[in-house]
Amino acid sequence: MKKLFNFKTRDKVFYSYFISYLVIGILPILISLLVYINYGRVVLEDIHRSQASTLSQLKNGFDDNLETVVKTSNLLAANDKLNDLDGLKSFSNGDLLEAWKLKGEINTIKSSINFCSEIFVYLYPSDSVITNSKLYPSEINYIFANNYQLTKTEMLGAIDTPNYNGYNIIKDREGNSTILFLQNVYSYNYKDKLATIVTVVPWKNIAANIASMEEGRIYWINRNNQILGDSDGAAEEVISYNDYDNENKLIEKRVGNVKYVNSYTGSGYFDFKYCITIPKSHYMKEMNNLIVGIILQITVMAAFAFVLAWFYSVKNYKPISRLFAVLKKNKEASRDINFDSIENYIENLYRENKTLSTSWDQAKDALFNQMITGYIKGWTYDESMLEEAVATNTELDLNEPYLALAVTYADIMDCNLFAGISEAEKENTFKLLKFVVKNIFEENILSRHRGFFSDIDGMHLCVLNISEEDLAGGSLSFDIRKCLTIYKNLLNLKVNIGASKLHKDCEALAKAYNEAAQVLSFQSFWGKDYESFAFYEETNREYDTIYSYDSQLMEKQKKLYNLMVSKEYEQAAEFLNQILDETFIKDIHCMDINKCRMFSLINTVYSCLSDIVGRSDGEFFKKLNPMERMLKANSIESARHIMNDIFREITDHLKECLTNEYPNWVQEIIDFIEQDYSDPNLNVSILADKLNMNLSYVGRTFKNYTGYGITDMIHIRRLEECKRRLLLGESVREAAESIGYLDSKSLIRIFKKYEGITPGQYKSNFEKQIVELA
Repeated sequence: MKKLFNFKTRDKVFYSYFISYLVIGILPILISLLVYINYGRVVLEDIHRSQASTLSQLKNGFDDNLETVVKTSNLLAANDKLNDLDGLKSFSNGDLLEAWKLKGEINTIKSSINFCSEIFVYLYPSDSVITNSKLYPSEINYIFANNYQLTKTEMLGAIDTPNYNGYNIIKDREGNSTILFLQNVYSYNYKDKLATIVTVVPWKNIAANIASMEEGRIYWINRNNQILGDSDGAAEEVISYNDYDNENKLIEKRVGNVKYVNSYTGSGYFDFKYCITIPKSHYMKEMNNLIVGIILQITVMAAFAFVLAWFYSVKNYKPISRLFAVLKKNKEASRDINFDSIENYIENLYRENKTLSTSWDQAKDALFNQMITGYIKGWTYDESMLEEAVATNTELDLNEPYLALAVTYADIMDCNLFAGISEAEKENTFKLLKFVVKNIFEENILSRHRGFFSDIDGMHLCVLNISEEDLAGGSLSFDIRKCLTIYKNLLNLKVNIGASKLHKDCEALAKAYNEAAQVLSFQSFWGKDYESFAFYEETNREYDTIYSYDSQLMEKQKKLYNLMVSKEYEQAAEFLNQILDETFIKDIHCMDINKCRMFSLINTVYSCLSDIVGRSDGEFFKKLNPMERMLKANSIESARHIMNDIFREITDHLKECLTNEYPNWVQEIIDFIEQDYSDPNLNVSILADKLNMNLSYVGRTFKNYTGYGITDMIHIRRLEECKRRLLLGESVREAAESIGYLDSKSLIRIFKKYEGITPGQYKSNFEKQIVELA
């Protein structure tokens, strides 16, 4: 959009107009939304009242039918003829006559119930069935069961109920439902069940009395989620017995793309609930038209505001140019005013504004570089903060495949830019060189791939998104070699570029950088005998052992940083010499590699100065001059002396910056930590509460006096005790519980952050040292 309308610095004016017009137009939209919301509430209330009225009428009719069934069953249960027959195991001729009379009385009762299709009595002792039309002795009552498409066993199961009365629902092959209303007849002591009276009511007979609805359905549902109603399948998806727990509210359910509104009322008999379910769209047609109108209103208003804002921002922009025009117009008419001075003042003001804007952009870039460097070096582990910084300042997506490119200069003094310049001009020339290299890189590579170009450890770091298919296609290699050719032909500058493997998550960024840096180390070792651009896989196949120390160096830098922050300067000095012994390559051909590692170590030590003191000291760094001093090293021994001298100067300067004595409250916090470090709940908030001091002030000021934060001090004290316990034979889990960590995973993560290795590795290294000494 910006490119289309060429807003640039006109954006603020445009957005001011745009927001103003939106605010003006929002009032009628809010009124429309309020009408929509209130109308929806009124509609739902009307739906509930309408459905409640319909259900009330249906309940009266349905419950009348059920009451008739219950009363006739009770009447039949008290029949003398039934009482004479229900205890007999077989019938005599006289008993058959009584059964025939009972059949006639059952038929009379059945005739009074117009929705009933049949009434029958099953006599358990004689295993016989007496209906309103026939008598089925034990030998042929299976014929009666066949009338309901059931076996005799299935029929007996269908009419069985453990209670005095009840019901069961059966279905025929066509899916038609029939309700069997049951009432048991027991012996005088209720010990034996003698007979079951069954009133057969086909659902279609009840449904015939229900007025049809244009949209929606009426159902019965019981506790077992058996549904009596239309067999279109929608009810089973919409209705659940347990959903209906409040008769005073609507229940909304969605089936596919259709939303239904449902109401119910409970039956006065059995566990039936009478339900109505109707598509919500049946009621909401007018509301749908209203929402379409609101959307159209918002669209028209936003488009109108955009057009007006763009028009007036274009018309009213460039106030300084317009002011110049007014000044020039009135220059001759008002000779008493010094228009030239006003014009010069405004021009200077405009230039200062541009300078300030440039400084702000440079500060943002420096802060971003510091964030990337801190994460790669292991000084911070906050992945969310890194992702936010990358997303805010670049187009790179760390969740998509990406690779890292490390860029460094091989023969910088042969560059055309440094020809014939004085020593004082070298610094500005070097800045110009970095700008030119970055500009060429961005134009040829970052214009085709999403990514960023940063500085770290005296070299450039480029991280960019690229798919496996594009990487295999070779377009990236072609673009990089094109840049190398431009550097050589235009600047007479040899540039080495190392590429990592593809990675795909935020956590792997440090690994990607390490792989790219290893490629540069490989190129430096082989010099002109190897190409200026290479991938990690290529160098790893050809030379896989001599530079395996780089990943170890990064881990050791973390521990060196933590020792400096903890003000354990003597241990830090010893550890620095240990790093020199373990990671420096003792080969004269590798001095360039060693110098790179020296600069990386000094950069780590110097970064502690600004972190501890809370400010950077440019004058001191200029006086320290580490780059020039390290470049003079021509042997391992001379490099060691230079490193130790620089380290001593930095620590001496650091001690001078921290000469102020602690306030009493700082010492009290240190004492509290020493006393309660094993408490898992110990944190900054608790310590601030103990001293009745402001939390943010305590956390910020404590670091200014001691050089590290309260949380860091708690962890460092715990880790000291952890080391002691590990060397006494305790397991990692036992040590974690003893020093205040909830589990061993937390201890391992913190231990590695501060020491660069895991607790198990620390214990194993100590045991190896004991064996070697023995």
